Amino acid sequence: MDQAERCRWSDLPPEILSMIGKRLHTRMDALRFRSVCSSFRSSIPPPRRDASRFPLRIPCSLAPTPFSSAAARPPRSRWLVKLQESSLGDLQLLCPFSKRRVTYLPRNFPKVIDSLESRIVEICREFRIECATLGIALGVRKVVVSPDCVWTDLDKLEVYSIREQGRLGYWKYGDENWTYLDDQNGCSYDDIIVYEGKVCVVDQSGMVSLIDSSFRTLQKLSPSIYTGGGGRSNCKYLVVSGGDLYVVDREIDVYTLGFRVYRLDRRCGEWVDVVSLGDMAFFLGKHCSYAISMHELGGCYPNCIYFMDNTVYPYSRDRVNVFSLEVRIIEPLDFYPFLVST
Repeated sequence: MDQAERCRWSDLPPEILSMIGKRLHTRMDALRFRSVCSSFRSSIPPPRRDASRFPLRIPCSLAPTPFSSAAARPPRSRWLVKLQESSLGDLQLLCPFSKRRVTYLPRNFPKVIDSLESRIVEICREFRIECATLGIALGVRKVVVSPDCVWTDLDKLEVYSIREQGRLGYWKYGDENWTYLDDQNGCSYDDIIVYEGKVCVVDQSGMVSLIDSSFRTLQKLSPSIYTGGGGRSNCKYLVVSGGDLYVVDREIDVYTLGFRVYRLDRRCGEWVDVVSLGDMAFFLGKHCSYAISMHELGGCYPNCIYFMDNTVYPYSRDRVNVFSLEVRIIEPLDFYPFLVST
């Protein structure tokens, strides 16, 4: 096919453009798609603001805080920030590892973030449960929403939570109360995540299960992970990276001692011990964990795990540590509210 016979993107049939647009799950991707040209813009409707869907009116309210990394105009600064959208549509900057508001902006941080001049990527979304008068609800460890798509109607949303005791909870739009899964084996769950459109949970043994759509049974996805004893506790985190599901096993004895990382081999249903993350880095948070390529972000070390240890003083400055899988040591990071690369 010569140059004259090639079809321009703007000349694609509206039904094909609509099919492409409807497969964009985040609001930012939909906005960028609509900004290409008039034919792209007319092929899909404007995406709903998160504020039009959240907070959900459940036994406690739910507020989303999507993570985004933005590359501002030259000099090519890159920022890892957490954005929280209020019910009025206003955005607030939060520290990536906590709920602490950012009150001071660096001089070279853009005054206006323009999606036409900056590449903005939504990495993941964090949800939390808040009571109308008391703030963040106590006793809730982790919350996920499924399906988490900009085109999803309210009546299709399902909310899953893990309580501090490791109990698994479920709420669907329209329900008056939460439903809890009574596990006959008395399992306690550490983390929950949406992986390939399915809600997955990991228990304290490292076994990952899929939650049945009826919320009555769990389908085993992986075997357990032997982590040894020694009187120390371990906490499991679920992370999705490059389309694969990982379990990060965190060894704790008052403070964090180290990590081991496992990748699920879906072909044989076994865990593979991971000795290197390549150019990826894992970021472990209390309410959300995610992976970022250091080729995209920079400013951080690849093949590392970034995390926060619980501090004795609740109002102390965020203390972020970094664990290197190569040398297997933990070092404190002089952490600014943003992760920066220039």
